[in-house]
Amino acid sequence: MGKLFNRIHLVLVFALFLGQSGFSNDTVTLLDRGEPYASMISQNGVFWIGHSRRQFNAEYRIEVYTPQGKLIDKVSLTHSISSLKEGANGTVVMTGINPGSNLTEYTFAKFENGKIQKRTTQVAIDGFINFWIGTLNGRHFFADMGGNPQDTNQDFNLPAQTIFYTSSSTPHYMSTRVRMPVAGTIHNNKILLISSEGMGSPRASIVEVDPRTEAKRVLLSTKDGQFSSLKVLPETNTLITIAKAQNKLMLVDANSGEVKREIPTQGYTRSVIVSGHCLLAGNDTNNTIEVFDLNSTENKSVLKEVIAISADEFSGIKQIAVDNTTGVVFAQAALPCNPMMQLCDKDNNRVVSLGAEFAKSLQKLCR
Repeated sequence: MGKLFNRIHLVLVFALFLGQSGFSNDTVTLLDRGEPYASMISQNGVFWIGHSRRQFNAEYRIEVYTPQGKLIDKVSLTHSISSLKEGANGTVVMTGINPGSNLTEYTFAKFENGKIQKRTTQVAIDGFINFWIGTLNGRHFFADMGGNPQDTNQDFNLPAQTIFYTSSSTPHYMSTRVRMPVAGTIHNNKILLISSEGMGSPRASIVEVDPRTEAKRVLLSTKDGQFSSLKVLPETNTLITIAKAQNKLMLVDANSGEVKREIPTQGYTRSVIVSGHCLLAGNDTNNTIEVFDLNSTENKSVLKEVIAISADEFSGIKQIAVDNTTGVVFAQAALPCNPMMQLCDKDNNRVVSLGAEFAKSLQKLCR
């Protein structure tokens, strides 16, 4: 009897730590079959989900859901939601293009008293937003991959001036030259960016820019890592990035650029988030969410879940978000289909919930 109990116990432990095929994946909301953007975050107990298409036409709206997947409120926007990030004091920041003016806009929104409150600002024609970096001393900093159109320097070997700030609608480009910023944040009053060499090149760097002096220094470079995503581990001086070409997460010291830890993942990680003392990695190649315990010295996942939905219904994990109060995790698939070139008869863009059992396991392991 004792051997039988031990065998059952080992099977349960194996199921808990190495994959839970029995966990349910319930659809929270369908996205349009032509949805091009994976825009979703969790903030103060609710999930924000962006939509930029309906029946392949532009229709911009932001929706707020409970961790249980219930729609609470939604509002229309005048711009697409190509970027959605967490701001300060319970706000979220959305950026995109207004198709009427062909100018970029940014929206600060907050969920209060059961309603979404928002404020949208259009940036003048001299500036183009690819994503919001952060806000410092009343200035909103944005990345423009195309660079300053008023730059007088004709040396095409130099990187463009790709950072501008504004407190309203007028862009002010910094003299700093950072090539192809693809992600960024603000930490310790400094701008931190991932700089890419461009299409087809695996070279990338993590760059620090001082907004006071506009001085730049390279913290870390890679010849074959193709960094993507840049976050700060809460209450630390540690940066989290994805070396996507090498299928691993990297923890980097924000001062020295020293790589403190490398964590291999099972596939191409599109999204990484923090939950307690754990990192969650959403892998697009195998639709798996892996959980890594930062309190452990082992770089093996302590929990993982495969999104058990066919490719016809889930095109692959592009974004994940977690409610740290309940442990509920949402996974988003967004792969645009072109009705002029494809049949587009499958609802494979959607947001799913990993379910209550996964949430309980995550809370137990990571809180």
